[in-house]
Amino acid sequence: MKTSFAAKKQGGVGSAVGAIRNGVSSVFFAAMVAALIRWMVIGLYVIPSGSMEPTLLSGDFVLVSKLHYGARTPATPLQIPITHRTIPGTRIPAYLDWIELPQYRLPGLSKIKRNDVIVFNTTEGHDPPDLREYWIKRCIALPGDLVHIVHKQLYVNDTPADPADRVQYCYFMKTKRILTTAWFEKNSIRNPIRSTVPGREGYTIYTTPEKVKQLTTILPTFIQSVNLVEDQAGVFPSSIYGFNPTLGWTKDNFGPLQVPSKGMVIQMDAQNILLYRTTIERFEGKQDIRFTKAACWIDGQEVIHYTFCKDYYFAMGDNRDQSGDSRFIGFIPEDHIVGKAVMVLLSSDRSKPFFSGIRWNRLFHVVN
Repeated sequence: MKTSFAAKKQGGVGSAVGAIRNGVSSVFFAAMVAALIRWMVIGLYVIPSGSMEPTLLSGDFVLVSKLHYGARTPATPLQIPITHRTIPGTRIPAYLDWIELPQYRLPGLSKIKRNDVIVFNTTEGHDPPDLREYWIKRCIALPGDLVHIVHKQLYVNDTPADPADRVQYCYFMKTKRILTTAWFEKNSIRNPIRSTVPGREGYTIYTTPEKVKQLTTILPTFIQSVNLVEDQAGVFPSSIYGFNPTLGWTKDNFGPLQVPSKGMVIQMDAQNILLYRTTIERFEGKQDIRFTKAACWIDGQEVIHYTFCKDYYFAMGDNRDQSGDSRFIGFIPEDHIVGKAVMVLLSSDRSKPFFSGIRWNRLFHVVN
């Protein structure tokens, strides 16, 4: 009887251990499958700001396809699956940078196209490139394209870009009276800023040129004027790409600037060093490189002409006056691009409780 009881007890313990082992194995397997899908197929990202309005709103949950351009192999393989920079809910790093590998891209369904909405790792920060913050912007220029902005109007290869209903700018709307929150919501104008300066009563608003045309139809009922607000030369010049006040560039008057392409050759004169030095230093993989204002040395040899090793892209937010983008951080290297935004799976107004703030009209909204 004692032997039988002991056997049953031992069998019960073994069964419990086996159940725990199976449970751990199942969780581990599920985590590996989820990590593989997230790496190779599709990811879910939450829009944190209004920099892509009106296309994407703060609180949108966006599906991003890795299949379109091809998934990237991990540069930092020692990381916890289904995490990014830190362990969720903590500030503890979710990775070890002991090993850093060169990145390669698997074959994709398509090439990056002009006006695709892309997710990429920002070029700013000290984390490994594949673990930096995710940004989402519109790719407005491809490798080799010429970018020029004149009085807010974007030109790509000397051709005007941007439909009137896709991008929004900053305007000052002078009014005869105070407008209600309901009026702004009805006209799809978010976060207006009221001015009470005598003689300049009104609102700073961010909206599309198409919406401004609609607003002007109600003049002079209670709107006196709607005028575009433009940055002047000399305003925060060091924050604009090129980072030199002698260029005289602003976010509203920028370039012309050619986007580097793999194999593109430039003369290393003072102007090109000013425009491309940062890109060459940070992303071209050169170890021994030195610049003066008008010359460049690589591996101890002066370089008269430089040939780019990578393709680069130029990205901007659709909310042009509230977006940090390539006008500030410069070109996006091809190996920083994560995937293409394809659909808004869910959307919730972040100023309200999650469920009461759900925007039902944006569910399964295709991103264009």
